[in-house]
Amino acid sequence: ITAGIAKLGSFQLSNGGLAYWQGGTMADDWGSSYAGHFMIEAEKKGYFLPINFKLKWLSYQKNEAKKWRFEPRYGNDLAQAYRLYTLALAGSPDLSSMNRFRETKGISNESKLRLASAYVLAGQKSAGLNLLLKTTIDENSNYNYFYYGSSDRNRAMALETLLLLGQKQKAYTMATKLAKNMS
Repeated sequence: ITAGIAKLGSFQLSNGGLAYWQGGTMADDWGSSYAGHFMIEAEKKGYFLPINFKLKWLSYQKNEAKKWRFEPRYGNDLAQAYRLYTLALAGSPDLSSMNRFRETKGISNESKLRLASAYVLAGQKSAGLNLLLKTTIDENSNYNYFYYGSSDRNRAMALETLLLLGQKQKAYTMATKLAKNMS
């Protein structure tokens, strides 16, 4: 884990985002959130992050969240939902961007579920529950390619959302399906 933290730290750019490839000059939306997610979880377990990594990363995530505009043909809504989730996970939710995103027409079920998790982590469980009511829990995505995902990855994220929202029966059903798919 320590080696992974050091390696990821070397991918961080001056703007706080992370390049997809070492030596890259442009931040990758999904990669920045994914690496930041790992770093936040590692920090919670007592690992030390590179100096200023978290501050720069939080600044980048917040700036990108505020600049974000929906591009339906690219399905960039899941990247925004994941960004907002990681900000909330880091204890620095961007509620104005979350609220604006919630009102965006045409966002995917995966995005709504990730946003629901962000609301719970931000202390707004009722907003998360309201979003849950507007989703189909187990729907396949058309945009797995853009975000290095799969239906099972999306189901695992949905499972986390269900657990955060206290939806134990739905979570059990999802966990059973995931376990079956992975065996």
